[in-house]
Amino acid sequence: MNSWERVEKTINLQEPDHVPVGPFMIWHHADVAKVSYYDYCWDIKTFFEASKKSYEFYDQGFDVMNLAPMLLAHSNINPVLYSALYFDWRFPKDSIPQFFEKTQGDETLYDDIMNKGFSVLRTFERVGVGRVVKNLTIDVVKYMRAMGKVKETWDVVPFGDMVSYTPAEIMLFARANKGFVDLKKRPERLIELNERYTGDFVKRTIQLAKMLKAKYIFMPSLKFSASFVNPKIFEKIQWPWYKQMAESYTDAGFIVLLHLDGDWAPLLDHFTELTPKRYVMELDVTDMKKAKEVVGKTLCIKGMVKPLTLAQGTPQDIERECKGFIDDCAAGGGFILSSGCEAPPNTRPENLRMMINCAREYGRYR
Repeated sequence: MNSWERVEKTINLQEPDHVPVGPFMIWHHADVAKVSYYDYCWDIKTFFEASKKSYEFYDQGFDVMNLAPMLLAHSNINPVLYSALYFDWRFPKDSIPQFFEKTQGDETLYDDIMNKGFSVLRTFERVGVGRVVKNLTIDVVKYMRAMGKVKETWDVVPFGDMVSYTPAEIMLFARANKGFVDLKKRPERLIELNERYTGDFVKRTIQLAKMLKAKYIFMPSLKFSASFVNPKIFEKIQWPWYKQMAESYTDAGFIVLLHLDGDWAPLLDHFTELTPKRYVMELDVTDMKKAKEVVGKTLCIKGMVKPLTLAQGTPQDIERECKGFIDDCAAGGGFILSSGCEAPPNTRPENLRMMINCAREYGRYR
Protein backbone atom coordinates (compact mmCIF):
# COMPACT_ATOMS: atom_id res chain seq x y z
CA MET A 1 0.00 0.00 0.00
CA ASN A 2 1.47 3.38 -0.94
CA SER A 3 1.20 6.57 1.09
CA TRP A 4 -1.68 7.99 -0.96
CA GLU A 5 -3.74 4.85 -0.44
CA ARG A 6 -2.79 4.70 3.24
CA VAL A 7 -3.77 8.31 3.93
CA GLU A 8 -6.97 8.10 1.88
CA LYS A 9 -8.13 5.05 3.83
CA THR A 10 -7.28 6.77 7.10
CA ILE A 11 -9.24 9.94 6.25
CA ASN A 12 -12.15 7.68 5.27
CA LEU A 13 -11.99 6.17 8.77
CA GLN A 14 -10.85 2.79 7.52
CA GLU A 15 -7.86 0.72 8.61
CA PRO A 16 -4.92 0.76 6.16
CA ASP A 17 -1.92 -1.57 6.47
CA HIS A 18 -0.43 0.60 9.24
CA VAL A 19 -0.91 4.00 10.85
CA PRO A 20 0.34 6.78 8.52
CA VAL A 21 3.09 9.00 9.92
CA GLY A 22 3.85 12.62 9.09
CA PRO A 23 5.18 15.18 11.56
CA PHE A 24 3.96 18.72 10.95
CA MET A 25 7.32 19.99 9.80
CA ILE A 26 8.55 23.03 7.90
CA TRP A 27 11.94 24.38 8.94
CA HIS A 28 13.63 21.13 9.94
CA HIS A 29 14.01 20.28 6.25
CA ALA A 30 16.32 23.30 5.88
CA ASP A 31 18.47 22.01 8.75
CA VAL A 32 18.73 18.57 7.17
CA ALA A 33 19.75 20.07 3.83
CA LYS A 34 22.08 22.59 5.48
CA VAL A 35 20.60 25.58 3.68
CA SER A 36 19.73 28.93 5.19
CA TYR A 37 16.22 29.50 6.49
CA TYR A 38 16.05 32.67 4.42
CA ASP A 39 16.80 30.90 1.13
CA TYR A 40 14.51 28.02 2.07
CA CYS A 41 11.74 30.55 2.68
CA TRP A 42 12.19 32.75 -0.37
CA ASP A 43 13.44 30.46 -3.15
CA ILE A 44 11.15 27.78 -4.60
CA LYS A 45 14.02 25.66 -5.95
CA THR A 46 15.83 25.67 -2.61
CA PHE A 47 12.61 24.81 -0.80
CA PHE A 48 11.87 21.72 -2.87
CA GLU A 49 15.50 20.56 -3.07
CA ALA A 50 15.80 20.78 0.72
CA SER A 51 12.49 19.02 1.23
CA LYS A 52 13.58 16.22 -1.09
CA LYS A 53 16.90 15.81 0.73
CA SER A 54 14.99 15.54 4.00
CA TYR A 55 12.52 13.06 2.51
CA GLU A 56 15.41 10.89 1.32
CA PHE A 57 17.41 11.37 4.53
CA TYR A 58 14.51 9.78 6.41
CA ASP A 59 14.43 6.90 3.90
CA GLN A 60 11.18 8.14 2.32
CA GLY A 61 9.42 7.11 5.51
CA PHE A 62 6.90 9.96 5.74
CA ASP A 63 3.37 9.40 4.47
CA VAL A 64 2.53 13.10 4.80
CA MET A 65 4.71 16.20 4.38
CA ASN A 66 3.95 19.92 4.55
CA LEU A 67 5.10 21.12 1.14
CA ALA A 68 3.58 24.59 0.85
CA PRO A 69 6.44 27.11 0.35
CA MET A 70 6.27 29.83 2.96
CA LEU A 71 6.98 32.57 0.43
CA LEU A 72 3.49 32.01 -0.99
CA ALA A 73 2.02 32.42 2.49
CA HIS A 74 4.11 35.47 3.41
CA SER A 75 3.09 37.27 0.20
CA ASN A 76 -0.54 36.17 0.23
CA ILE A 77 -2.79 39.00 -0.95
CA ASN A 78 -5.66 37.54 1.08
CA PRO A 79 -5.87 38.28 4.82
CA VAL A 80 -4.25 35.28 6.50
CA LEU A 81 -2.05 35.26 9.59
CA TYR A 82 1.09 34.25 7.65
CA SER A 83 0.86 37.15 5.20
CA ALA A 84 3.44 39.88 5.76
CA LEU A 85 1.12 42.20 3.84
CA TYR A 86 -1.23 42.20 6.84
CA PHE A 87 0.90 41.27 9.85
CA ASP A 88 4.34 42.17 11.17
CA TRP A 89 6.50 39.31 9.94
CA ARG A 90 10.25 39.83 9.89
CA PHE A 91 12.79 37.80 7.99
CA PRO A 92 16.24 37.64 9.58
CA LYS A 93 18.97 36.09 7.46
CA ASP A 94 20.07 33.64 10.17
CA SER A 95 16.77 32.56 11.71
CA ILE A 96 13.27 31.44 10.84
CA PRO A 97 10.71 34.21 10.16
CA GLN A 98 9.45 35.95 13.29
CA PHE A 99 5.91 37.16 13.95
CA PHE A 100 5.52 40.32 16.05
CA GLU A 101 1.95 40.60 17.26
CA LYS A 102 0.95 44.21 17.83
CA THR A 103 -2.30 46.12 18.03
CA GLN A 104 -3.48 47.61 14.76
CA GLY A 105 -5.88 50.55 14.94
CA ASP A 106 -8.53 51.24 17.54
CA GLU A 107 -12.23 50.42 17.72
CA THR A 108 -12.84 52.53 14.59
CA LEU A 109 -10.93 49.90 12.61
CA TYR A 110 -14.16 47.87 12.50
CA ASP A 111 -15.92 50.63 10.59
CA ASP A 112 -12.99 51.01 8.20
CA ILE A 113 -12.98 47.30 7.38
CA MET A 114 -16.76 47.15 7.06
CA ASN A 115 -16.65 50.05 4.59
CA LYS A 116 -13.43 49.31 2.68
CA GLY A 117 -12.54 45.69 3.35
CA PHE A 118 -9.55 44.05 5.01
CA SER A 119 -7.31 45.73 2.45
CA VAL A 120 -7.11 48.67 4.88
CA LEU A 121 -4.65 46.50 6.81
CA ARG A 122 -2.51 45.75 3.76
CA THR A 123 0.98 47.22 3.39
CA PHE A 124 3.88 46.49 1.07
CA GLU A 125 6.49 47.78 3.51
CA ARG A 126 7.70 44.30 4.54
CA VAL A 127 7.36 42.57 1.17
CA GLY A 128 7.52 44.96 -1.77
CA VAL A 129 5.06 45.07 -4.65
CA GLY A 130 7.63 43.69 -7.08
CA ARG A 131 8.38 40.74 -4.86
CA VAL A 132 4.69 40.03 -4.34
CA VAL A 133 4.05 40.09 -8.10
CA LYS A 134 6.98 37.70 -8.69
CA ASN A 135 5.84 35.36 -5.92
CA LEU A 136 2.28 35.23 -7.25
CA THR A 137 3.24 34.75 -10.91
CA ILE A 138 6.68 33.28 -11.68
CA ASP A 139 7.00 31.49 -8.34
CA VAL A 140 3.50 30.05 -8.53
CA VAL A 141 4.40 28.47 -11.88
CA LYS A 142 7.62 27.07 -10.38
CA TYR A 143 5.66 25.76 -7.41
CA MET A 144 3.08 24.00 -9.58
CA ARG A 145 5.79 22.38 -11.71
CA ALA A 146 7.69 21.21 -8.63
CA MET A 147 4.53 19.93 -6.98
CA GLY A 148 3.68 18.02 -10.14
CA LYS A 149 7.03 16.21 -9.90
CA VAL A 150 6.41 15.47 -6.23
CA LYS A 151 3.06 13.87 -6.98
CA GLU A 152 4.57 11.86 -9.85
CA THR A 153 7.79 10.65 -8.22
CA TRP A 154 7.51 10.84 -4.42
CA ASP A 155 5.46 8.42 -2.37
CA VAL A 156 4.17 11.08 0.00
CA VAL A 157 0.96 13.09 0.40
CA PRO A 158 1.58 16.89 0.37
CA PHE A 159 -0.61 18.66 2.92
CA GLY A 160 -1.51 22.31 3.26
CA ASP A 161 -1.71 23.94 -0.20
CA MET A 162 -4.10 26.71 0.91
CA VAL A 163 -4.85 28.46 4.21
CA SER A 164 -8.08 30.09 5.39
CA TYR A 165 -9.20 31.89 8.55
CA THR A 166 -12.52 33.32 9.66
CA PRO A 167 -12.78 37.13 9.49
CA ALA A 168 -13.21 37.29 13.28
CA GLU A 169 -9.99 35.40 13.94
CA ILE A 170 -8.04 37.61 11.56
CA MET A 171 -9.41 40.62 13.41
CA LEU A 172 -8.37 39.19 16.77
CA PHE A 173 -4.81 38.82 15.51
CA ALA A 174 -4.91 42.34 14.07
CA ARG A 175 -6.11 43.77 17.37
CA ALA A 176 -3.65 41.62 19.40
CA ASN A 177 -4.27 41.99 23.15
CA LYS A 178 -7.04 44.52 22.45
CA GLY A 179 -8.87 41.79 20.57
CA PHE A 180 -9.83 40.12 23.81
CA VAL A 181 -11.19 43.45 25.03
CA ASP A 182 -13.25 43.56 21.85
CA LEU A 183 -14.64 40.10 22.59
CA LYS A 184 -16.01 41.51 25.84
CA LYS A 185 -17.03 45.03 24.85
CA ARG A 186 -18.02 44.74 21.19
CA PRO A 187 -18.66 41.11 20.22
CA GLU A 188 -21.31 42.26 17.75
CA ARG A 189 -18.58 43.93 15.65
CA LEU A 190 -16.77 40.62 15.21
CA ILE A 191 -20.03 38.95 14.26
CA GLU A 192 -20.66 41.71 11.69
CA LEU A 193 -17.29 41.00 10.11
CA ASN A 194 -18.07 37.31 9.91
CA GLU A 195 -21.46 37.96 8.34
CA ARG A 196 -20.06 40.49 5.88
CA TYR A 197 -16.89 38.73 4.72
CA THR A 198 -17.10 34.96 5.25
CA GLY A 199 -18.59 34.40 1.81
CA ASP A 200 -15.88 36.52 0.18
CA PHE A 201 -13.13 34.63 2.03
CA VAL A 202 -14.56 31.31 0.89
CA LYS A 203 -14.92 32.41 -2.73
CA ARG A 204 -11.34 33.68 -2.98
CA THR A 205 -9.89 30.64 -1.26
CA ILE A 206 -11.68 28.22 -3.57
CA GLN A 207 -10.60 30.20 -6.63
CA LEU A 208 -6.94 30.09 -5.56
CA ALA A 209 -7.13 26.46 -4.50
CA LYS A 210 -8.48 25.45 -7.89
CA MET A 211 -5.84 27.50 -9.65
CA LEU A 212 -3.12 25.71 -7.67
CA LYS A 213 -4.80 22.33 -8.23
CA ALA A 214 -4.91 21.90 -4.47
CA LYS A 215 -6.59 19.01 -2.72
CA TYR A 216 -6.32 20.23 0.86
CA ILE A 217 -7.31 23.50 2.55
CA PHE A 218 -5.67 24.36 5.85
CA MET A 219 -7.98 26.00 8.46
CA PRO A 220 -6.11 27.00 11.61
CA SER A 221 -7.69 28.34 14.78
CA LEU A 222 -6.02 29.37 18.02
CA LYS A 223 -7.66 32.47 19.49
CA PHE A 224 -10.98 30.69 19.96
CA SER A 225 -9.60 27.60 21.71
CA ALA A 226 -10.53 26.94 25.33
CA SER A 227 -6.96 27.98 26.19
CA PHE A 228 -7.97 31.57 25.42
CA VAL A 229 -11.73 32.05 25.64
CA ASN A 230 -14.86 30.69 27.25
CA PRO A 231 -16.53 28.01 25.09
CA LYS A 232 -19.65 30.20 24.92
CA ILE A 233 -17.64 32.84 23.06
CA PHE A 234 -16.49 30.22 20.55
CA GLU A 235 -20.10 29.08 20.06
CA LYS A 236 -21.34 32.63 19.48
CA ILE A 237 -18.56 34.30 17.49
CA GLN A 238 -16.52 31.59 15.79
CA TRP A 239 -18.26 28.27 15.27
CA PRO A 240 -21.17 29.21 12.93
CA TRP A 241 -18.80 30.79 10.39
CA TYR A 242 -15.91 28.39 10.91
CA LYS A 243 -18.36 25.55 10.19
CA GLN A 244 -19.78 27.42 7.19
CA MET A 245 -16.33 27.88 5.70
CA ALA A 246 -15.23 24.30 6.36
CA GLU A 247 -18.39 22.79 4.89
CA SER A 248 -18.18 25.10 1.87
CA TYR A 249 -14.71 23.74 1.15
CA THR A 250 -15.74 20.10 1.52
CA ASP A 251 -18.81 20.75 -0.65
CA ALA A 252 -16.41 22.06 -3.29
CA GLY A 253 -14.48 18.78 -3.16
CA PHE A 254 -11.58 19.64 -0.85
CA ILE A 255 -10.29 17.86 2.22
CA VAL A 256 -10.02 20.31 5.14
CA LEU A 257 -7.17 20.27 7.63
CA LEU A 258 -8.46 21.65 10.94
CA HIS A 259 -5.24 22.85 12.57
CA LEU A 260 -6.34 23.48 16.15
CA ASP A 261 -3.67 24.89 18.45
CA GLY A 262 -4.49 25.12 22.14
CA ASP A 263 -6.98 23.07 24.15
CA TRP A 264 -10.10 22.08 22.20
CA ALA A 265 -11.34 19.31 24.49
CA PRO A 266 -14.37 21.29 25.78
CA LEU A 267 -15.37 22.11 22.18
CA LEU A 268 -15.02 18.75 20.45
CA ASP A 269 -18.74 17.97 20.37
CA HIS A 270 -19.29 20.76 17.85
CA PHE A 271 -17.09 19.04 15.28
CA THR A 272 -19.40 16.03 15.16
CA GLU A 273 -21.74 18.30 13.15
CA LEU A 274 -19.32 18.25 10.21
CA THR A 275 -19.63 16.04 7.14
CA PRO A 276 -17.93 12.72 7.98
CA LYS A 277 -14.73 11.58 6.27
CA ARG A 278 -13.78 14.97 4.81
CA TYR A 279 -11.51 16.32 7.56
CA VAL A 280 -8.22 15.87 9.37
CA MET A 281 -8.07 17.43 12.84
CA GLU A 282 -4.50 18.41 13.76
CA LEU A 283 -4.05 18.78 17.53
CA ASP A 284 -1.18 19.91 19.74
CA VAL A 285 -2.29 19.84 23.41
CA THR A 286 -5.87 18.52 23.31
CA ASP A 287 -6.42 15.14 24.97
CA MET A 288 -6.05 12.76 22.02
CA LYS A 289 -7.87 9.89 23.68
CA LYS A 290 -10.88 12.12 24.31
CA ALA A 291 -10.71 13.46 20.76
CA LYS A 292 -10.83 9.91 19.41
CA GLU A 293 -13.82 9.09 21.62
CA VAL A 294 -15.78 12.22 20.65
CA VAL A 295 -14.99 12.83 16.96
CA GLY A 296 -13.45 9.51 15.91
CA LYS A 297 -16.54 8.45 13.97
CA THR A 298 -16.68 11.78 12.13
CA LEU A 299 -13.15 12.72 11.20
CA CYS A 300 -9.50 11.70 11.22
CA ILE A 301 -7.29 13.01 14.04
CA LYS A 302 -3.57 13.79 13.72
CA GLY A 303 -0.96 14.25 16.44
CA MET A 304 0.65 14.57 18.87
CA VAL A 305 4.24 13.88 19.92
CA LYS A 306 5.48 16.84 21.95
CA PRO A 307 7.86 19.23 20.13
CA LEU A 308 10.05 19.35 23.26
CA THR A 309 10.39 15.58 23.20
CA LEU A 310 11.35 15.67 19.52
CA ALA A 311 14.04 18.29 20.16
CA GLN A 312 15.41 17.17 23.52
CA GLY A 313 14.09 13.70 24.25
CA THR A 314 15.52 10.29 23.50
CA PRO A 315 14.24 7.68 21.03
CA GLN A 316 12.92 5.80 24.05
CA ASP A 317 10.88 8.85 25.06
CA ILE A 318 9.50 9.07 21.52
CA GLU A 319 8.67 5.37 21.48
CA ARG A 320 6.74 5.72 24.73
CA GLU A 321 4.69 8.67 23.46
CA CYS A 322 4.02 7.14 20.05
CA LYS A 323 2.94 3.81 21.48
CA GLY A 324 0.56 5.57 23.87
CA PHE A 325 -1.10 7.55 21.07
CA ILE A 326 -1.35 4.49 18.84
CA ASP A 327 -2.93 2.48 21.66
CA ASP A 328 -5.45 5.26 22.33
CA CYS A 329 -6.26 6.40 18.81
CA ALA A 330 -5.43 3.89 16.08
CA ALA A 331 -8.28 1.36 16.40
CA GLY A 332 -10.62 1.46 13.43
CA GLY A 333 -8.42 3.83 11.41
CA GLY A 334 -8.77 7.61 11.38
CA PHE A 335 -5.43 8.37 13.06
CA ILE A 336 -2.22 9.88 11.65
CA LEU A 337 0.84 9.82 13.91
CA SER A 338 2.35 13.30 13.94
CA SER A 339 3.84 16.02 16.09
CA GLY A 340 1.88 18.40 18.27
CA CYS A 341 1.95 21.44 15.97
CA GLU A 342 5.37 21.89 14.38
CA ALA A 343 8.35 19.62 14.90
CA PRO A 344 11.10 22.13 15.79
CA PRO A 345 13.98 22.87 13.40
CA ASN A 346 16.37 21.28 15.92
CA THR A 347 14.44 18.02 16.10
CA ARG A 348 16.81 15.11 16.61
CA PRO A 349 16.90 12.88 13.52
CA GLU A 350 16.95 9.71 15.60
CA ASN A 351 13.66 10.79 17.16
CA LEU A 352 11.94 11.20 13.79
CA ARG A 353 13.26 7.82 12.72
CA MET A 354 11.74 6.33 15.85
CA MET A 355 8.35 7.91 14.98
CA ILE A 356 8.47 6.25 11.58
CA ASN A 357 9.43 2.91 13.11
CA CYS A 358 6.64 3.12 15.71
CA ALA A 359 4.00 3.74 13.04
CA ARG A 360 5.15 0.67 11.16
CA GLU A 361 5.66 -1.60 14.16
CA TYR A 362 3.07 -0.66 16.77
CA GLY A 363 0.61 0.83 14.27
CA ARG A 364 0.31 -2.21 12.04
CA TYR A 365 -3.31 -3.28 11.47
CA ARG A 366 -2.57 -6.47 9.54
